[in-house]
Amino acid sequence: MKTVYAKTFVLSLFFFCLVVSVTADEQSDLELLASAYPGAFEIIPNGIRFPDGTEIAYNNGITKDFDALLDRPDLADMLSLTYPQGEQKNPPHFNFDPGRFRCDAFFKALYGKDEKEIRSYLRPVQWMPPHNGPWLLVTTRFGVDKKLEAVIAELEKLGGEYRQYLLPPGGTFNYRRIAGTARLSPHSYGIAVDIAVAPSHYWQWEAQGAALYKNSIPYAIVEIFEKHGFIWGGKWYHFDTMHFEYRPELLQVSK
Repeated sequence: MKTVYAKTFVLSLFFFCLVVSVTADEQSDLELLASAYPGAFEIIPNGIRFPDGTEIAYNNGITKDFDALLDRPDLADMLSLTYPQGEQKNPPHFNFDPGRFRCDAFFKALYGKDEKEIRSYLRPVQWMPPHNGPWLLVTTRFGVDKKLEAVIAELEKLGGEYRQYLLPPGGTFNYRRIAGTARLSPHSYGIAVDIAVAPSHYWQWEAQGAALYKNSIPYAIVEIFEKHGFIWGGKWYHFDTMHFEYRPELLQVSK
């Protein structure tokens, strides 16, 4: 009997530790989100609640393949890949796309439930004013417009050899679905910026798809964007090297 009780105790302790570990990860991730978007929501059991009553689960308990992670991610999925800060030494490994798993309900709650509401938060920011750059629409939510202005101010200090990568920009706000999907593009929320298209590379433009990683964007540009809360699509297996996106939760240390 003592042996049976001992085994039961050990198993119970194992499962208790497992539950505590999962709960700790959940709490860590939700606190990370709360820090990245201060005052936006409150943390509740297994999720978050916005002031309008919208609740989003941290983990919906559904096992997903890569396509489902893109189409129907929960908050846990959204934070499941650690974005690699610093200069990139090697191409991203297979399907490593930190930041592409976007929980649509979360972004709608942050930036606007539809195009009309999203537009109500936008304001024009001039891209590279000394070079008569165009005015780009950017959300004012969480100071994203101010963050982009800080990025622009630092980019302007780079040497003239960097200008080819910055002008003309590909654009910011564009309320649209990602081509071939039902998912809203992050450009729809006014949080994404595409720099110059001509010197950039995009996985769908390559003959062999994402297997042939290409990039010509200097790290000095990437570093400035990351400093102000923007992740870079050049760190994805499905690379998009012109693309920068305001995602401060992925530029903080998690877990």
